[in-house]
Amino acid sequence: MKKWTECHAPLRISFIFRIVAIMFLCLAVTCAGAAGAVVIEPDSDLHEVMGDLYALSVAMRLYYDDTHKTQCPALDELIHYLKRPLPDDWPSDYRTAAFQGDWWVGRKVPEFSTARKFLRDNAPSLGLYEQESQNAWLGGAFVWVCAVSFDNKAKPVPVPEKAVLKVAQGEGNDSQYLFFNSPGTDYYWRSGFIYTTEAHADALKKFGIDTKGPFEVPPPPSYAPETLTASPVELPPNFTLSGEEEFDARMGDVLFNPVPRRQDQ
Repeated sequence: MKKWTECHAPLRISFIFRIVAIMFLCLAVTCAGAAGAVVIEPDSDLHEVMGDLYALSVAMRLYYDDTHKTQCPALDELIHYLKRPLPDDWPSDYRTAAFQGDWWVGRKVPEFSTARKFLRDNAPSLGLYEQESQNAWLGGAFVWVCAVSFDNKAKPVPVPEKAVLKVAQGEGNDSQYLFFNSPGTDYYWRSGFIYTTEAHADALKKFGIDTKGPFEVPPPPSYAPETLTASPVELPPNFTLSGEEEFDARMGDVLFNPVPRRQDQ
């Protein structure tokens, strides 16, 4: 038995190394899959806010490429990239601004929007700001993102690979839309804006990716309806009303609740 163990020890060690190698390979594949995952939230309120921010950010990038102007464009100068009709709340719910030479886009967050908690909890990782103070968004009326940054030569600043804006073609019911990635995350958002045919093609040409979706907003989760039953209303045991409390209620009379008396009194 001892001789068999010594002869087969190298085989057992080799087998163990193979198992470990397979485990590491599986872990690497899992991590790679997670890193390239596509996360699309089912909350339509989130897409209305986040999608609009990035849709206008891309429109700003297209505007700069077309004009090479370094003055922050007004909303009216971005309409050229969007199909009509525009939302009813245009332009009161949208803003553009220049801060320290960079171009910013702001989007109003409805006061009772279901998106508020998610935006507040994820503001640092998603790059969401309170424009007035440049702090992470904490619940102000407008949420802001930096759309275009410029260097000292008034040219867009090259950004790290993880911060590159990415755009994907929508699928299924969302085939007319584009989905926009929050740089450095796996989140993708669909805006309510629809680009013109030319702007749609330019956005995909300059920022499009081959990441597999599906790029379609999933339906909100369904919850089983809660059944509510009312308990019967009854008088407590051993309580009754004596005839002394009976009275004739007439129009204009003041009504008093009779005091219950125990039967054993």
